[in-house]
Amino acid sequence: MESLADGPTSADPRRRETEDTLQSPGLVARALLDHVTEEMAKDGDVRSIDLFAALGSVGGFSCVLTAFDIASAGQLSDAADLIAMETEDGSRYYTGNLPNAFLLESHDSLLNLTYSAARRSGALIPQETAMETLRYVISTIGHSQFGIPRLTDEHRPGDTPLAYVRRLWPKLADALDRNLVPIGKRPFAIGLALELAFFHVRPPLDPSLAARIVTECAVPMAKIDPRLVA
Repeated sequence: MESLADGPTSADPRRRETEDTLQSPGLVARALLDHVTEEMAKDGDVRSIDLFAALGSVGGFSCVLTAFDIASAGQLSDAADLIAMETEDGSRYYTGNLPNAFLLESHDSLLNLTYSAARRSGALIPQETAMETLRYVISTIGHSQFGIPRLTDEHRPGDTPLAYVRRLWPKLADALDRNLVPIGKRPFAIGLALELAFFHVRPPLDPSLAARIVTECAVPMAKIDPRLVA
């Protein structure tokens, strides 16, 4: 493993996240949800399972991208903020405090927003769900199971999380730019879109299953090397 906190440091980068503002969060969430739905509808009808999988995948990817943006600005304040893990074939994956904060540890993180919406919809989400998935995903780094959601065939999305990211992220990034979403607020914005999806996606999906799908897709995508997405 290799820490990326070797350059100059400044104030805690997590503080910068709170300094960024998201204008009209409700409108941004609606715009992002509509954008992803429209992009996926080009292939025909959009299954609710696939929509939650796609939003979870791009949401997870936004977490590692946000961490990289902080690193590129020389604002890593601790060796544990962003850590590179290199496998035997030379592939790189990333973990650390920052990706985890945007993914699951801060109050407005992607998965906290997801679980809050799921619970309001009647789901029972075990406290250990996110951490258990995180431990599992890290254990699969460098193996063929990495990035494959642990879901039954009946509930399996139509594509892999990485395929969703490669297909949707470039255009979603444009939509985020058009809506003036700061990089530090992109996981939050996509989390709001996910929150909206629990109440507006048709046909409705069991909220416990929706939360599980988001988790299984978001966690591995928050660990990948951004260079994998051209």
